[in-house]
Amino acid sequence: MNAMNRRSMLKSSALVVGGTVLGMSSNTTQAACPASNGKGESSMLKKYPNEFYYDKDGKFLVEKAKQAYYEMMEYYKYPIPDVLRSAEFWALDFELGDFANCGMGGIFWVNVEKYRYFGHEIYLLPGQMIPEHRHIETTYPCKMESWQIRYGSAFNWSEGEPTVPAIAEIPASQKATSHCQHCELLKVGDVRHLEVPESWHFLMGGPEGAIVTEYARYHDGAGVKFSNTKAVM
Repeated sequence: MNAMNRRSMLKSSALVVGGTVLGMSSNTTQAACPASNGKGESSMLKKYPNEFYYDKDGKFLVEKAKQAYYEMMEYYKYPIPDVLRSAEFWALDFELGDFANCGMGGIFWVNVEKYRYFGHEIYLLPGQMIPEHRHIETTYPCKMESWQIRYGSAFNWSEGEPTVPAIAEIPASQKATSHCQHCELLKVGDVRHLEVPESWHFLMGGPEGAIVTEYARYHDGAGVKFSNTKAVM
């Protein structure tokens, strides 16, 4: 799915252990955040249960999801320009029905097919993972990418030697379909790269969530493959 199709579609429409942040129940409404939000102010970032994001029929409530991201942005004193109040800013649960633990918010700042470059902002709530995925070659080279932590922290999951002792757990809804076993905690200012083309990977928000800038080759939606075959962009 290219950027324009994705936009059209959207216009029409502690640590994590099995879906909980360490030391906190999934039904808790406050994330396990430090007293300071990193700006010298005392506050707490709310963590909503899954029920907050779905109606009684199980329909994903996009505006509720965006509300949670806006609260995180305000928590970090992150600027919210008009474009982030528009349909250009999207929130996805990937049709997996577990947004509190598996989903993401984002905006494509640039995605230039002609010159094949891309700039993306990723928003992850506390303990929320992007579904595990990889980028394959299509009519374009496979997407290579780098991530810079701007606010909060994130766990960077990849293939490779298992991290022992474990520093995080994949949410229960995604564990059976995930290949990644290596995990590293990234903090503000850290930059990491996708080292191996077409390898499985994903980011997961830390205890305070994360705002991450991604730099990459042109994003060709057809080249994104999820390990959980139920995931849909």
